[in-house]
Amino acid sequence: MPSRPFTILRSTLAAGVLAMTGCVNPFIENYVGIRRSATEDPIRLDAKADRPRLGTSRFSKQMEAGTLPGDAEARAAASEVGAGAYWWRFAPSFSAANEAARIGGGNGRVGNTDPFGPAFGEKAIKWYEFEAVFYADDPGGED
Repeated sequence: MPSRPFTILRSTLAAGVLAMTGCVNPFIENYVGIRRSATEDPIRLDAKADRPRLGTSRFSKQMEAGTLPGDAEARAAASEVGAGAYWWRFAPSFSAANEAARIGGGNGRVGNTDPFGPAFGEKAIKWYEFEAVFYADDPGGED
């Protein structure tokens, strides 16, 4: 288990890398809710919880150069808004742009994963929907 200073350093570095590359964190860009003073080490939850929320973030993102926002961006956003815990997920977006990427024939088979992302059959999925929930308190702080 990583030490607390190492975890703080990792979160700070992730936020710093985003700032230096000029990338805008889509979890922050699409955040709706209240903000508190920044936290050092928010906890990632495995599932949505029935806890007090600070806010949410929902957006669709096109895969660019084989990359999508991930846990580093979600953690940095949670830290920035002052959340004690956060949960996030992403799923393929079945829109007109991805119509050809639907699972075909009802057989439920998913195609091979290529360097440009998951594929169903021969077509790569290019759009994904993201959802994140930022919670006010660390779940380990109770009891």
